[in-house]
Amino acid sequence: MIRFSNTLAVALLMACVSLARAADPPDAIPALEHFDPSQVDRTLDPCSDFFQYACSKWIKANPIPADQAGSGTFNKLFIWNVSATRTTLEDAANASSRTPVEQQVGDYYASCMDETTINKQGIGPLKPELNRIAGLHDKSQLPEVIASIHQVIRPANLNFVDAEYQGVLFGLYSQPDFDNARITLPAIDQSGMGLPGREFYLNDDDKSKEIREQYLKHISRMLELSGEPQTQATAEAQAILSMETSLAKAAMDIVARRDPKNQNNKMSLAQIQALTPSFNWSHYFAAMHAPASSQYVVLAPDFFRGMEKLIASESLDHWRAYLRYSTLTFSAPFLSQPFVDENFDFFGRRLSGSKELQSRWRRCSQSADADLGEAVGQAYVARFFPPENKQRMVQMVKAIETALHQDIDSATWMSPHTKQLAHVKLAAQIDKIGYPDHWRDYSSVVIKRDDFLGNMQRSASFEINRRMAKFGQPADRYEWGMTPPTVNAYEDAQSNTINFPAGILQPPFFDGKAIDAVNYGAIGMVIGHEITHGFDDQGRKFDDNGNLTNWWTPADAANYDERDKCIQDEYTQEVPEAGVKQNGKLSAGEDTADNGGIHLTLAALQNTLKVEGKDLDTTADNGLTELQSFFLAYANVWCGENRPEAARTAVMTQGNSLNRYRVNNVVANMPEFAHAFGCHAGQPMVHATQCRVW
Repeated sequence: MIRFSNTLAVALLMACVSLARAADPPDAIPALEHFDPSQVDRTLDPCSDFFQYACSKWIKANPIPADQAGSGTFNKLFIWNVSATRTTLEDAANASSRTPVEQQVGDYYASCMDETTINKQGIGPLKPELNRIAGLHDKSQLPEVIASIHQVIRPANLNFVDAEYQGVLFGLYSQPDFDNARITLPAIDQSGMGLPGREFYLNDDDKSKEIREQYLKHISRMLELSGEPQTQATAEAQAILSMETSLAKAAMDIVARRDPKNQNNKMSLAQIQALTPSFNWSHYFAAMHAPASSQYVVLAPDFFRGMEKLIASESLDHWRAYLRYSTLTFSAPFLSQPFVDENFDFFGRRLSGSKELQSRWRRCSQSADADLGEAVGQAYVARFFPPENKQRMVQMVKAIETALHQDIDSATWMSPHTKQLAHVKLAAQIDKIGYPDHWRDYSSVVIKRDDFLGNMQRSASFEINRRMAKFGQPADRYEWGMTPPTVNAYEDAQSNTINFPAGILQPPFFDGKAIDAVNYGAIGMVIGHEITHGFDDQGRKFDDNGNLTNWWTPADAANYDERDKCIQDEYTQEVPEAGVKQNGKLSAGEDTADNGGIHLTLAALQNTLKVEGKDLDTTADNGLTELQSFFLAYANVWCGENRPEAARTAVMTQGNSLNRYRVNNVVANMPEFAHAFGCHAGQPMVHATQCRVW
């Protein structure tokens, strides 16, 4: 249910960051981006294309780096955070006197940076797992073999509108019960596809066919690198692609997957076993050391019916090949350079358009954050997130929540009954800012300075076991799903929380020296976006306790759907830079949050200025009006562009609109924008039908 992400800056870039070749690290942390009104191109008309007006000069001055899938102010902050994280890791790796936490993160980072040892070891560290797969002599052994793999690959985080869990064959994790969010249940999810989503297997256009041909060659090369003869690798690649295609056909469509009602399928162990008679779930859970549970959430039952057919139809040779490749592809970033290069060539170059691998220090910094995130985060927070920044954030969050309370009261399309329950839900929301109150304890994770893959595997085992220990336990609303250095934010409907890691609370999003109009336009919009997610087309289906229940009157629900359809239709559009059409039903939640968030944030700014004896038309210190500053600060955080390959992947698989549309579609729905820049009816930035839910 984590909703807010800049697709290129976080989702796709994160898919490639572990694929970097070493380049000399910079001597210092790069400069942060700050809002600068002079960057606008005043030769352009803001009423024709506000994104170009606000961002074209920035984009021209900041071409996409060769090792990136896109460039933007968001990306710049991401790189700054990675650099900041690196300084803490290098200090921990080289200090003569270290705390236990510093020793763990420092030795992890040092093991990752030791290319000589990693390259010398080659595929050796993965041999025990590959030998276990080679020893699969009967399909009845599949549960134990897959459990062994699941214990040593990094567990995925569901940080985005996701097409599937990123794992081998299927995924196992914990989540609150849809009907009683205070209890945690084991969830079993669709997975097992190496391409970003089922559409990549099933679409019949030329580009999709080309990608599948490239993927086929990639599978074959990975198998060859692991020691298989070319002829065998080529034949097995065909079988693996066929198996993944079968899984894709059985998988739930990404748009249907957005609706939590479609995922709310609670089953007993016996009922799960009936879905897949050939796969002994008792053996799997025993091998995983998973606690017993009376109920499981099976997010996509049809997928497991398809898995059953695949177990019955595919030979043992094909299963060994599939599991071998799957294990290789999840481990490739942690192996020797030939595996790193091949992994990058397909996922980085072909799917994202990156020209070069990223530097090793960057991927090592991010890997440490992924595996030991709250240990890494302690030093990051101490250095880069002072208490006064947190206090100002708290004030902004409360101001924007007040604006939503006011918006609910003024809504003409909601009944008093639904309004009352909306107020109750908003009042029950927990606001989490910067970092957790209690840090996670990684002391049981063995970290060795000369064993990078082993460090990752032991960290993975710690995390999967930590998650499984929550089965049947009370849900912890204060647990974080992102690490402190993360440049992102999220809303979680089942815990009824909004979450802002310290990593995003830096310029240009949050600037302690900036005027309120700038901060409200930048990070304030992010706050409003996350708050709105609790009331978007899917978030509105959860109550104040995080339970999936209908608290809307039929008339109010119909009114909501009518207003939301306006946004869905508006965002169902051709995206020329991606070469595909955007599905407004897929991006509806994010688009509703963008449009609602900016309205709420602007109302909060107006309330704040009123207390100071100002209004939105008051001239600010930068020579612009407060209102102009607000909109330009909003556009500024989305300045940037994507490579065509990355843009295509994002539009097909992620819920966020590309940056240009996050800016232009939003402001074109706002009469306040037209007022700020003197736009009039008939101009592109003044939509004839201005869509709005909140």
